[in-house]
This record gives sequence, structure tokens and C-alpha cells, in this order.
Amino acid sequence: MNRRELLGGLGVASASTLLWALGCSGTQKPTSVVAEAVADRDSVRTWLREAVSRLRAVFPTVHALAVERLRSTAASDVLGTGLAHARRDGVVLVVRDEAGLWREQVSSDLTRQGVANAVRALVGTSRKTVSIDFGPVPPASEVPRSFTDGELRNRVEAITRKRVDSRVVYGVSLLDIEDTWVFSIAPGRDLEHRARRVRQSVIRAAWNGPRPVVGSVERGWVGKLVDPRALGESDAERATEFALEMMTPAPFPDGRHTVLLDPSVTASLVDAGVRALLTTAAARRPEVQRGIAIGGTVASPLLTVIDDPTTRGSYGSFTFDDEGELAAPLTLIDKGRLTGVLGDRVGGGRGRGLRAGHVGAVEPSPSHLRVVAGPTPHGDLRDDGFLIEGALGAIVDPGTTRVVIAAARARVIKGGKPTGHVFPDVELVGDLGLLFGSVTGVSSDSERFDLRDERDGEPRWRSVEAPWLRIPLGDAKQPGVVRARQQAGLK
Repeated sequence: MNRRELLGGLGVASASTLLWALGCSGTQKPTSVVAEAVADRDSVRTWLREAVSRLRAVFPTVHALAVERLRSTAASDVLGTGLAHARRDGVVLVVRDEAGLWREQVSSDLTRQGVANAVRALVGTSRKTVSIDFGPVPPASEVPRSFTDGELRNRVEAITRKRVDSRVVYGVSLLDIEDTWVFSIAPGRDLEHRARRVRQSVIRAAWNGPRPVVGSVERGWVGKLVDPRALGESDAERATEFALEMMTPAPFPDGRHTVLLDPSVTASLVDAGVRALLTTAAARRPEVQRGIAIGGTVASPLLTVIDDPTTRGSYGSFTFDDEGELAAPLTLIDKGRLTGVLGDRVGGGRGRGLRAGHVGAVEPSPSHLRVVAGPTPHGDLRDDGFLIEGALGAIVDPGTTRVVIAAARARVIKGGKPTGHVFPDVELVGDLGLLFGSVTGVSSDSERFDLRDERDGEPRWRSVEAPWLRIPLGDAKQPGVVRARQQAGLK
């Protein structure tokens, strides 16, 4: 088995990440300054205002969105360091006609002619314009500091250069930087924002008997290249410890055990639950309508969940959404009762209309989810059962509210302490609503997780701040089971 088969078979990274993690970076380029933004803010603003003036002459509701996105990725492993740079521009024009029908035109041509062509696709031959008060021009956003390929290489190699345990058969470190510059213009509103999202990860792989085990640590933030959340040597050692940990060779005892979910598994459960149940889009599904109502009980009274895009430095934060609504915190669940859902304008809500990469289809989405911590240290929540650690992802059945959350390992807990028995590759399977409703303990300590996935090749950014949760799977509700991981998915 070669290293491509090892990591690819384990599914430890997306295809785009594996491209660089596996050294498939092609010919190395000489050190150079990474390309800076080339759009001129005054020109872009003029093009968008002209577009809105023409669209408003025909449609009662109009909105123009433009984005310039630069991405730089560096990955380093035993075969060397690979660098990649990409650029993505986009213009999205959205209108609603007198009959209430929404239409939009998307273009990758962020030029005066490109914007004009997008307008023409909506208004046809009409050349009418109207005078519009857009309000004051916002102050210029802070320009992120430029960096060189050499700086990228040094930063990603800093961890790789550290001595790695000889039992580790493969290690890689990744640095991913995405700079976005977004304009949002509509009658009465002119908004602009620049942000730099940074994501780091370290992966280690080792053999545990006949099977490979992967340990990884990942963090992200919005801000500068140097941040308190940046990974260091201790994080690489933590990933190594996960990879080298000895696993119990016996089969996992599938069943309805009491489980303590570590923050990564809690984050995966909450992220999946909010996106599947607590949005205006989800509310249109019959199976969700039957069990979800504002003011109704949807979770344990120990649970309070808030979505707050204003959380400073969080990976999912934003200043305004992709429909031009200013960021504001929203309480979704307050002590078990539903108090709000994430909404976009098309779904009859507002404030969470987000597009993948700012150019994809709009959908109501979370930004920075926070599960309010409880009063008890997580060590005091250990009942006889299993500690579930290392979330690997969640799958929700689109036709029901059934979820499968894959995890790297399960530790046996007896008398409030780990016994030393550790089972690899388990999964929590159950109904989202019943799992939320069966929580009997929330820890006072939390961790933050920064998530990036893609929809149709465009990135979606979000983050989750989560504590430990205790759930007795064998109670009267029987919310779910924990079992050895089944690769086939939902069963």
C-alpha cells in the first residue's frame, strides 16, 4: 500500500487537500510575491451602482453582489513542499419582479463590460435608469498584508521540520489562506468588507497492527497570518499521539450505551442538526414541520444554541450576509425551546442568506454556532459507558431526521475513569431530535472547530464552539445507538 492509497482510502481529507498533501503539486515555481487584489474599489462600486440603477428601473427589488477571492495553499511532507495559488471573481445580480418571482444572473467577469452584460441578461433592451440614494460610501477596509511564496513555505515547513516519531509512516502539514473582498449594493445600502481566512492542519499516520490509524489537528481563524490559534509543536505531538495510540483488538460492543461526546463530536452533531432542522429551507419539509415549531420544545432544557456571525476572529464570521443583511446574533434554542431559525429572503427570513464562495446558490446557513456551556467540568460527566472522540463527519438522511456521526475512537469509561480500552472507528446513529432531547449533561469547558467544505466547487465557511455532552442512549426515548463504523453509510 502506498501513501496515496493509505490516506485516500481513509478519507482524511478532501480531494483538493489530498492533491497537495500527497505531493502532487507539479513543477515548483520560483519564490515570488503572492498576487494581491487587482480590483479597484471605486471602479467596482461605480459598475455595481450603475447596474442597480438600471435594474431598479425595471424591477421593484434589486441587489448586486461582487466578490474577488484569492486562495494560496501550501503543503509539506517528506517529499517536499507544494504551493498553489488560485483566483475567483464573481458578480451576482438578484431581482424580484412585480409577481414576486426571484431571478438572478451570475457572472465570473468582474469588469465594467461583464457587469453590463449581466444586467442586459435581466433587463433585455431596456436602457432606462433611475436615480437612487445608496447612502454613504463605507470606509475602505484594511488591506491584508501580502506575503511571498518563501514565507508560505517557511510557515508550513516549520512543523514538518520537527523530529517525528519513527513509528509514524507519514506526516503532512497544510496552510490554507483565502482572502475575500466583497461588495454588496442595493437601494439605500452600500457595503464592503475584506477578510482573510487562515486554516492550518497537521496529519500523522501510523500502523496499529494490520490497520493504519490517522491522527490530525486542525484550526482556523479570520485575521492575520500570525494568530494565537496557530498550530505549534505541541499540536503536532498531539496528532502523533492520536496516530500511535494502541487500539483494543476486540470487536466493538454495539448497543445503547451512555456516551460522553467530546467537543468535536458535539460540534458535528450540532452543525448537522442546525443545518438539517433549523433553517427556513428545512422548515418546508413535511417531516420537519411535524416536529418543529417556534416556542416548542426541541431539545433538552440544558441546551442553548446561538448563531453569532459577529464573534471576532471566528472562521465563520461575516460583516453582512450575501443578501446585504448586517450580521447579528440569533438565538436558535433557548433552554430547549426553539426561538428562531436561520433564514434567507427567499424563504421568508433574513440575516443568514449565504452563498458558497459568495457566488453559489443562496441558502440559509449557520455562521458561528455556539452551544452555551454548562456548570460541570467534563470530567465529572463521565458515567459508565463510552467517551466518543474525534469526529470524522456527519451524514443526515434527507428524507428523515436520522443522522450518522462517524468518530475516530471510543474509550471505555468505568467508575468515572478511562479503563485504557480504546476502540477505533465507531459511529453514533440516531434521530436528531431525540438525541438533542436526551442530553443529560453539558460541560463547563468548550472547544472551537473551524469547518470548510465545498458546494459545487465553491467554499463554505463556518465554525462551532461546543462543550462535552452526555447522552444516555438506553433511556426510555432510545435516541440512538453507538456501533462499529459501517462504511456503507446510513442503515
